[in-house]
This record gives sequence, structure tokens and C-alpha cells, in this order.
Amino acid sequence: MQDATEKIHKFMTPIINWCLFFRRKTIMQTYGFSKITIKQLDNELNPVDGKKYTVEGKPREGAAASFEITGLKKEPSKVFGSNIAYYVARKGHGDIAANLGILDFPATIEHEILGHKKATEESKVYHIGEDTEPPYYAVLIESEDLYGEKIGFGMYAGTFSCDGIKGETLNDDDFTPEPGEYVYSAISRQVGDKKVTVGFADNSEALEELKKELFGDETHELEKLQAPQ
Repeated sequence: MQDATEKIHKFMTPIINWCLFFRRKTIMQTYGFSKITIKQLDNELNPVDGKKYTVEGKPREGAAASFEITGLKKEPSKVFGSNIAYYVARKGHGDIAANLGILDFPATIEHEILGHKKATEESKVYHIGEDTEPPYYAVLIESEDLYGEKIGFGMYAGTFSCDGIKGETLNDDDFTPEPGEYVYSAISRQVGDKKVTVGFADNSEALEELKKELFGDETHELEKLQAPQ
């Protein structure tokens, strides 16, 4: 009986691994990167009114250049028993993060997402110090699939970081600006009765639902903006 069980495991293991590999490689093929939207969250991870920003290529408002989301899969761990690999522990995900390239990100928004503070309200100088603490943000990345259907990737809560600043002299070559590089470190957030970290929307209808999950019901914000002064 043990020999038969071991043969089944040996037969099924490469098939399961191939399926996991194929699934990882084919999650939502993207065509372009059109827009990134972020909204600040409070310390209880609730959306903050008036702190939503969209980068979509408008002049002097930044442009979305590149993105890469990593850590989506948990490294499987085999549990051995009876001299065989009896079970694969696979629940959850890895250390999810997003590497974002943003061109010409407005400086005031950059300071805000990175937690840079002014010494006083009147000051024009931002500081990094021992009390620097980036706020939480929800993030939505929008793209299209190979057939032109709108798709989106949402991360429900996390913080931004930027490791450094660099520059170089001008030369005879044409100047080509490079995107700023930002790392978004994601954490889980309660949605309904579950804690979730990443959401996938593979069509326009799902994208609208994802926006509500990430940013909350924004109807009251629109009503405030449209109310007569």
C-alpha cells in the first residue's frame, strides 16, 4: 500500500508543480500601464477623504511608467510522513511588494506619501528625521489585456518608500528623464469578513467593484465637491 501511495505522489508532484508554474506565468497578461491611483488611509486603514491622487500622464501631474508586483505566491513547504512527502503547506502568499516607476511625480505628493514633514506650516522645507513615518495608502494600477479590456490590480494597504536620490552631469546626448523608483510594501486589510492583500479585476465591471473595495464609497465626496458654495 505504501509503495502504491509513493508512486502516486511521484506521479502527481511534477504535474502539480507544472500547474502552479503555468498559473503563475499567466495571471492577467498586461498591455501598457495607463494609470495609478492612490488614496491615503488612516491608522485603522480606513480611506481618508480628500487624499486621493491619480497619475495618468497629465502635464506636470506625473505619468505611470512601469510596475512589477512580487511576492504573490507562497513558497510551498513539504510535510513528510511515512517516508514520503505527505502534504504541501501552501496557504497564503509571500512578502507582497510593488516596484513602481513614476515619471515627474509632483513633489508635494511625493513628500506626503514618503512621510516627509515641514518644521512649521509656513516653512517650505521638508525633512526626513527620526520621526519620519510614511502614511498608509491603498493603490490601484490600471492597464489593459491583450484584447483591449480594462484590467486592474489593487493593493489594499501599505506604505511607500524611496531609497535614494541620484543625479549626473549633462553631456552632448539628448536629455531623457528617468522615472522615479518607488517601493510599495503591502499589508492585509479587512474587506467583508476576510483579510485580503491584493485584488484582481479582469474586466471593466470588476474594476469598478475593485475601486469601491479599495477607496470606499466616494459618493459623499462627490456630493461635497458639487455642493453650492
